[in-house]
Amino acid sequence: MGRPRAFDADQAVAAAAVLFATHGFEGTSVDDLVSATGVHRGSLYKVFGSKRSLHLTALRAHLAQEIRPTTEAIASVTGPEQALAAAIASFDDGPAAGLLLLAATERAPHDPEVAALVAEGVTALEDALRPTHGDAAPQLASTVLGARLRLRARPADPKEY
Repeated sequence: MGRPRAFDADQAVAAAAVLFATHGFEGTSVDDLVSATGVHRGSLYKVFGSKRSLHLTALRAHLAQEIRPTTEAIASVTGPEQALAAAIASFDDGPAAGLLLLAATERAPHDPEVAALVAEGVTALEDALRPTHGDAAPQLASTVLGARLRLRARPADPKEY
């Protein structure tokens, strides 16, 4: 019988999600993951199998814990202007903000599993906007994602321009 796990896998996934959201998949090394999670390299590999598998796990958790609750909140808003404003203000805005966007641009073109998870998140946003915007929901979802991308591209300090 093996030793009990000495770390919380959910906490490790959350820490990894923040790293992947900040630096991307390619910009996050296994050493970065070890430092951020406090979990030894061997334990990370034993539990998650690979950096890619940990990335997929982090993306799934991001969808479940941040994207879906946000889209449910957007769907509950009754007015079209309020729904769009709520979507722009809050979609992909949790601790791992940007993870879905980075996955869409960096990994989805090369990884079908990532592409499917990104599509799931985008479809959830479209579905949330559909009650108030009907057939325009896909275009508005694209607008929301574009707005979030623009916000992400700005330096944290306006003086950095």
